[in-house]
Amino acid sequence: FNDILRDRVRRLRAAFEQAQQTQAYSGNYTTAYPIKVNQQRSVVEQIVADGATGLEAGSKPELMAALSLARPGGLVVCNGYKDREYIRLALIGRRLGLRLYIVIEKPQELELVLEESARLGIEPLLGVRVRLAVSAAGNWQNSGGERAKFGLSAAQLLSLVERLEQAGGIPWLQMLHVHLGSQIPNLADIRKGLREAARYFVELSQLGVPIDTLDLGGGLGVDYEGSGTRHFSSINYSVEAYAEVVVAAIAEACREASLVYPAIITESGRALTAHHSLLISNLIDREAAPGAAVTPAESDQTLPVLAQLSQLLGSEASPLELFEQAQELLDQARREFELGALSLAGRARAEQLFYAICRELQPRLAYSSRRQRELIERIHLLLADKLFLNFSLFQSMPDAWAIEQIFPVVPLQRLDEVPERRGVVHDLTCDSDGCIEHYVEQDGVEASLPVHAPRAGEAYYLGIFLLGAYQEILGDIHNLFGDSDAVNLELDGQGGYRLLEPERGDSVDELLSYVHFDPRAMEIALRTRLNQAGLDKAQRDHFFAELKSGLYGYTYLED
Repeated sequence: FNDILRDRVRRLRAAFEQAQQTQAYSGNYTTAYPIKVNQQRSVVEQIVADGATGLEAGSKPELMAALSLARPGGLVVCNGYKDREYIRLALIGRRLGLRLYIVIEKPQELELVLEESARLGIEPLLGVRVRLAVSAAGNWQNSGGERAKFGLSAAQLLSLVERLEQAGGIPWLQMLHVHLGSQIPNLADIRKGLREAARYFVELSQLGVPIDTLDLGGGLGVDYEGSGTRHFSSINYSVEAYAEVVVAAIAEACREASLVYPAIITESGRALTAHHSLLISNLIDREAAPGAAVTPAESDQTLPVLAQLSQLLGSEASPLELFEQAQELLDQARREFELGALSLAGRARAEQLFYAICRELQPRLAYSSRRQRELIERIHLLLADKLFLNFSLFQSMPDAWAIEQIFPVVPLQRLDEVPERRGVVHDLTCDSDGCIEHYVEQDGVEASLPVHAPRAGEAYYLGIFLLGAYQEILGDIHNLFGDSDAVNLELDGQGGYRLLEPERGDSVDELLSYVHFDPRAMEIALRTRLNQAGLDKAQRDHFFAELKSGLYGYTYLED
């Protein structure tokens, strides 16, 4: 959704403009989009379309993308590990008229910059990244703080300033860069980190270093679960509150030290891109949960464990007590089966009775009862259908598997009907980890999703939202499932929309080539096998056409 990308850029800039007005802050503000968050050309182009948004690169390929897309005089921030070629490319970017900062993140990088700068005769524009002691809680807490991968310690920073003085390069050092963290859920953690960053700025300024720009890196989060809390998949603040805290903290430190307000840069890639992308996937199979209604049978009375389970049907006892009794009896039945005291049919009947009891309990439970909430989730999961969707979790939402990131999942039809069943989403891969374990609901995060009962002949679609940050880039090719079909959507200004730049998903031959199979050699091998199979010509031609269609077809299911 191109319009969402542009709107996120506008909203972030508007939030900082308002904060600057409130604080009478005269320094400039610029957003620098970290290309690593989503390197798709169409995404980067939309974000920089306003001409005021800069780019951040962390590798040579990303730097080349930034150099080709940046406007004359535009901002480019060069982070990451750097070799001599990286530094030469960045210096050439300076000669191209870009406001391009080479950020020193390791002590040894400065010598490379000094040498290559002298060799090319191009003065660098430098930044330095310092490692803050403050680290924010969350899944990405080690991206900031003393354990951070990048950044200089206080002692290393002083050594760098001394070396620049010796080289006559102090005027080149104009940016201080810090990274508070990624997806920071708690605004108080951001405030603490800003105070420390501001002190570094003040101290460097008082040492005579002409720092006029403060790059605060990332940290602005996205409320994936909608709870507005300090949970790692949520945030307890708005974009506007974030901007106000940033500007106020820097303004206060500058006023106290009688310093000119620096320009502010933020690298809020997740907040810019997460909302713009979703995946629509069709349900290809559904395994219904157990728990069909049953009635007590005379045969149940022949075995004590079945008789006791049967007696619980229709009971008006406390739901918690009733469930625990049923669970104990089911466990007993399974033990008896293991010992040979209960037949396979007896075990099947015990499980049938247990799930029927759970189905009876379900409408009696209420979220308003704190004691019943855990039981509700257990029963919801026990009675959840298995929903098999035509996608790969590892390709389309890898963070759901890797770090248990939460993404909203919603049925896309029959929205005027109350879903009467529960489901757990599984993907196409031959991997038990290929399932979504957490679902956003009105009352919090649950282990199953409300879905509608199936209808004969109905195609059923689910949407998975907030996938625009990192997921497309981190996705892998587990089981050789590739990128899915994609299209960009844009509003036409007349109440309608346009579909732009449709892109076919990966084909089987593309994925096989990626792992060093030669599709042409495979064709020859398949033709040879068919010729040796004793088939007549019509069969050989028909089978070869089918095999060739599979070799060059879509990696996902098509019918």
